[in-house]
Amino acid sequence: MLTQPSDRNAFLAGLSAADYELLRPHLTSFALIAGERLHEVGAGVDQVVFPHSGLVAMTMPLRNGGGGGAVLLGRDAVLGGLEAAAAVPAMSDAEVYIGGRAARMSASAFRYMLDQSSIVRRVAARHSAALMVQAHQTALCNAAHPVEARISRWLLEILDRGSGFDVPLTQSTLAQMLGVQRTTVNLAAGHLESDGVIKCRRGYMQIVRREQLERHACECYRNVKAYTSHLFALPAAAVLATTPDETVVRKPA
Repeated sequence: MLTQPSDRNAFLAGLSAADYELLRPHLTSFALIAGERLHEVGAGVDQVVFPHSGLVAMTMPLRNGGGGGAVLLGRDAVLGGLEAAAAVPAMSDAEVYIGGRAARMSASAFRYMLDQSSIVRRVAARHSAALMVQAHQTALCNAAHPVEARISRWLLEILDRGSGFDVPLTQSTLAQMLGVQRTTVNLAAGHLESDGVIKCRRGYMQIVRREQLERHACECYRNVKAYTSHLFALPAAAVLATTPDETVVRKPA
């Protein structure tokens, strides 16, 4: 159980103190381990995860063992909230790409909290909207933009989630995220390195000039960032200050 509301996860930080206290008894801390599969497409979702650090990628698998269409989740997001709220199977695979730490609670407890608090519902709805816009933009990005621009976008997305300028991501993993061949990533990353934007090292990529990386990125990065910035600009508690909460007496299993 978490003992104090010091979480860096944006979902938990967006709650009022009273609403956080509703969730706190149901939260447990755990380590996110690189390579760990948190859920698989079509499987039941029995845990909702709130990353504090690290990176989780949601991807759609292919029959040949490949995949792609990654949506990135870090401390800005909640994993499994949409499926838990609707009591539906996982919509994608979810794999830890960069290790870190997180908190989790059962899906039944999460549904109970949604019933208990209109603020929790509003915060959950905003995070679901942020997840959907990233998925929609990624689908467009994969169809419309070259790999070099897409790599730049993903590196910026990872930087925004607090991994620092040394990104512990191999080119093989990046190729998996993008759904392309590793040789394609090697070529695009080589162009970025020759321009002095990044340095490719064994097991990680070092961002040398972020401002140049932004120039190489496609418009998708700015579009998603602008939308989510607007989405979370006003605290949910302020919007709902005069809205009475519904009282629900059932408890989570």
